[in-house]
Amino acid sequence: MEPIDWQEFSNDIIEQLIEDGSNTEAMYGIEHHFVAETADAADKAQQAAFLKGWDISEIEQVETEDGELVFCFDVDTECPLDEIIINEEVEEMVAFAEAHDLEYDGWGTHFEE
Repeated sequence: MEPIDWQEFSNDIIEQLIEDGSNTEAMYGIEHHFVAETADAADKAQQAAFLKGWDISEIEQVETEDGELVFCFDVDTECPLDEIIINEEVEEMVAFAEAHDLEYDGWGTHFEE
């Protein structure tokens, strides 16, 4: 699998939101997605995220297209639609994933009026 350029990924999302007319002055709820191969790895990482003071979702067991079971959770943040701020968050989340045996699966947000 080819490595993902997270800065390009983030900039593309932001650019698309702006092109679609999303409010550039709004605060955006950002969901950073994480995937673990085992429930234990997900649980330990989730605990570490909680200790950092991050807002985290419950762990969900998901079946991949290949039939593999993985364990997912999100870290939720809020920030303006700003490339610098979001790219800094993404860098922090990628480092967190690497340190906790997770896959960082990108981020998402919603259109804001």
